[in-house]
Amino acid sequence: MSVGRIKLGRALLCVGVSVSALSVPNVAMAQKEAAAKKDGDIIVTARRQEERLQDVPVAVAAFGEEQLNEQRIISEADLQSATPGLTVRTTSSSNQINYAIRGQSIDSFSYSSPAVVAYFNEVQTGGTSATAFFDLASIQVLKGPQGTLFGRNATGGAVLYASKKPTDEATEGYLKVGYGNYDNTEIEGAINLPLDEGMALRVAGKYHSRDGYQRNLYNDTRLNSIDAFTVRGSLLIAPVESNIENILVFQYGDYGGRSGGLKMLNANGVNGAPSTYVDPDPAGMGGNIPLNTSFGATYVPDSIAPGEASLDPRVVALGFNGIADFLTKQASSGFYDVYNDRANTHDATQKFVSNTTTLTLSDDIKLKNIFGYNNVLSFDPTDVDGSPFQWLTIGHDQPFLNNAGIADNDKGYTYGTRQISNEFQIQGSTGALDYIVGAFWSEEKTYNRIPLAVTPDLGGAPLGRYDFTVTDKSKALFAQLTYAVTDRLNVTGGFRYTWEDVSIKHGNDSLFAFLNAGNSSRKDSKPSWLIGIDYKVTDDLLLYFNQRGSWRTGGFNGTATVNFVDPSSFEPETTYDFEAGMKFAGSLGAMPARLNIAVYDQHIKNVQRAPYIGISAVGGNVKKARVTGVEIDGSFDITDWFQLGGAFTYTDARYTNNVATVGGNPFFFGPYADTPEMSGSAFFRASHELENGTEIALRGDMYAQKSFYFSNADATISPGTLLPGYALFNARLEANDIGGSGISAAAYIQNITKEEYYTGGIALSGVFGANAALPGTPRMYGAELSFEF
Repeated sequence: MSVGRIKLGRALLCVGVSVSALSVPNVAMAQKEAAAKKDGDIIVTARRQEERLQDVPVAVAAFGEEQLNEQRIISEADLQSATPGLTVRTTSSSNQINYAIRGQSIDSFSYSSPAVVAYFNEVQTGGTSATAFFDLASIQVLKGPQGTLFGRNATGGAVLYASKKPTDEATEGYLKVGYGNYDNTEIEGAINLPLDEGMALRVAGKYHSRDGYQRNLYNDTRLNSIDAFTVRGSLLIAPVESNIENILVFQYGDYGGRSGGLKMLNANGVNGAPSTYVDPDPAGMGGNIPLNTSFGATYVPDSIAPGEASLDPRVVALGFNGIADFLTKQASSGFYDVYNDRANTHDATQKFVSNTTTLTLSDDIKLKNIFGYNNVLSFDPTDVDGSPFQWLTIGHDQPFLNNAGIADNDKGYTYGTRQISNEFQIQGSTGALDYIVGAFWSEEKTYNRIPLAVTPDLGGAPLGRYDFTVTDKSKALFAQLTYAVTDRLNVTGGFRYTWEDVSIKHGNDSLFAFLNAGNSSRKDSKPSWLIGIDYKVTDDLLLYFNQRGSWRTGGFNGTATVNFVDPSSFEPETTYDFEAGMKFAGSLGAMPARLNIAVYDQHIKNVQRAPYIGISAVGGNVKKARVTGVEIDGSFDITDWFQLGGAFTYTDARYTNNVATVGGNPFFFGPYADTPEMSGSAFFRASHELENGTEIALRGDMYAQKSFYFSNADATISPGTLLPGYALFNARLEANDIGGSGISAAAYIQNITKEEYYTGGIALSGVFGANAALPGTPRMYGAELSFEF
């Protein structure tokens, strides 16, 4: 295994969360779940039991195994393209990923709890590593505040990943191999082995290797490469006539390659970029306020010698005489050409365990316990500014007399995440009432080691290290009841109360170790709730309305140099929303059709944000924000061989009171980041079955989104962080179950038009005066061959 291994670690995550429960008087739970499984229906578990997607009164996008393969959803970026309204935002590297739904996200280095929680097999997972998806039963994206049913509170939504379960019915499995451009090699497979009646073992794995599509001209390497291996074992134990089912899942991942490299977009005061901004404070002095112009002012032409602005021999050899000269010459290089002075190697491992035990006491009641363990450790020597100059360098574990050694060998960012959790629940039905009650406990430790140096390429010395651990202990009790007023009208009430205990401790060699006040803790507790009503107008048409509330715990930003005794403590973020929706699954004339519409209005208080000031990301709370929007998706079977569909999302996210106290001073945020105003997708699928049973299918997909900001401070200290909109076109041609042999073949092409676009970035304008962004994926094409047995 080489030094990389892509990132399956934390992104295998999954299942469960909020809303009401449709019930019919005097019908047992087991019968309801069985009735949900109809041919052609999408089955979801958003309410902790299997139901048709069209019967769930909440906005949710779901992908089964077939959809995941057809749309080639093998990473978070692919999931965004398939789910308008979901933004998968990259920050300082392609392995630092934030989910954003309905404007709810987190700033990088904010150390807030996630606004959108990811689950794998009903266990919350985290860690700093991108992922690959394989042998999954489903992915579900739930939109809106979550928290009444299980897991952690979330203000934006949840992404639920579920692996395929073992079964004692038959020996079966699959093997898939694929090859494409950039020497993209994928090998994955799974085998299900019945061991005895009520016992089975499923083993699955994936190897993925790909050359980088970015050229790092600083040290002649290829970035955005993949080298990953992941293996998963699942054991089913369900003794006959015991009414007990236990599923144990263990996964180990080894992820590497080289992370994607940032490109510097602009530097304050350089090449026409602004050097001031207008004071937004009504009580301030008014006029123009100077921006941080350190980068441009430090690396000026001929500052070292004629034609030289750095002591780094590689910069001199590349001919960059200062930042202005670099930005001018970079503009004439290729879109995927970068100049990163770090190695950008990604080295991560993950160990994951889930154990789910279900005891069915009767047709009307069952007990369920979910234990989870997740451990991710990653090392990322990443260039944070996207230039060959080193105003701020992350990593100084090598002697500074050898700049080339630093660039290639230091560990850079070191992140560790260890999560352990347990949840117990009772699900039941009695007459017209469905209920679920339970308790949840978790402990999460996140370790961060970030060595810093300022201008080492000008002879600067190491500054020190951020070295701290944040511990978050969470406990909750919850209950949710649904009462069937009639066989078509249901009302739901859900309530959850959560206690959070968050603490921060700095290491012995931390920048803040000499301050006893560097270690601190806080406790927060608040409710989450759901009030819902849904009405089935016909068997095909569902109307619903929900009012929800949730929150995110307060915490600490360990990179901040301000606010001692309380080191950059931020307060809990609270939210409530109103959502009305319609779901239709039936026929328009003779044409089968599905149509879902959701309209929402969400209010947020004490929005957790972290602007970059000095050498820190400083935690704070923006007073108020509001997000309103519309989400529409549908599909239409024009004929039995031709299907059309699409989705559209409109999101109006804004700060209604954009003032925050950051570092003891007022700070003004805006515009709203990580939220394109509009995004949408469209697809067609045409198929034809040959006489020998082979299905030939062609699918085309389009995804487009408007421009968005990657900083919440673009109007003040971080101008120049607006990324343009883009459109992507993909196609896939399949020959399925060729001649009834179980062999299938496919060819695909993604980003057909070679669209050049950015997926996110990091705004360090307030730190040293520059912003950088990450390029998106170029055209990718290849072929796959699979065999099912």
